[in-house]
Amino acid sequence: MSMLDTIHTFAKELDKQVAVLASYFLPAGFLPVAAGTNCEFSAMDYGYPTHYVELQGGVRLAYVDVYEGEGEPKETIIFLHGLASYLQAWKRNIPGLAKHYRCIAIDLPGYGKSSKQHEISLDFYAAIIKKFADELNLSSIVLCGHSLGGQIAVLAALRYPKLISKLVLLSAAGLEYYTELERMLIKPLVQLPIPFFKYASPAGVFLGYAANFYRMPEEAFFMVRDRILWAHASGYDLYCKAVVQSFLAMGYAPVAPRLSAVKQPTLIIYGANDNFIPNWFMHGGSPQTIAEESANKIPNARYKVFDKCGHFVPFEKPAETNIAIQEFLG
Repeated sequence: MSMLDTIHTFAKELDKQVAVLASYFLPAGFLPVAAGTNCEFSAMDYGYPTHYVELQGGVRLAYVDVYEGEGEPKETIIFLHGLASYLQAWKRNIPGLAKHYRCIAIDLPGYGKSSKQHEISLDFYAAIIKKFADELNLSSIVLCGHSLGGQIAVLAALRYPKLISKLVLLSAAGLEYYTELERMLIKPLVQLPIPFFKYASPAGVFLGYAANFYRMPEEAFFMVRDRILWAHASGYDLYCKAVVQSFLAMGYAPVAPRLSAVKQPTLIIYGANDNFIPNWFMHGGSPQTIAEESANKIPNARYKVFDKCGHFVPFEKPAETNIAIQEFLG
């Protein structure tokens, strides 16, 4: 090998090492993407046609609406994703459930393809569910929520009992009690001068997603890719703002003290290896305890805890989740 070849080989290896280091330490938005890549939220392929509805207050809500069964669907299920997520969270559930039920998955305002210029609270989100159902002329719905979406589902069920017939709560937030002091301690974490979420590196994004699973499946890697690309999207700052506001809102809209007022039949599911619920730093305990105590408070509730499963229950255990939902809904 000539000296020139040796230099070229060394340069290529150095480039690889620099790229690896950059992926660990540089924010995703600071790194280049392949030429011709469309990083906008609107460019994402959801696998089904994306529909939009204009709601009061300047909200443009994106959703998919799928039913692939015969005759009338048994129920209409509206799916609510979790914090920092989007309707693709239900990618492994809708194909199976849509054979029996009308499945409508939405991007909450601030997320995915929905409009983003909104002040976020969980009361705002609960009201969005009612406005959306009214716009689609839905008189009876099942709400299925993951994490943040589960907390929203409980609030909506309390506020609109005639509209919401049943609840499916998957790794639901809000079912553990936070004191005022604990809420005050959490607040500064999302008001740092340089928001850690906004400036996450690609490696940081990956680790953040991996923490949601007991063992992250390869099928989840597309979410990491999407999240990295969003850092180059025109609506990225507003998305990050929505995530921060949603996180704060979760602490200031507790549902744990109100569970006894939930009248709808309710299915509660947690993963036994959830890294986020309960809050291990402040509360300790286990998902089993949260699930059992919550089911005991709700008059007509049942619960399941999946072994070898993390926080992202519907994606990590899609077959088990779908079976449990079908047994619950009939």
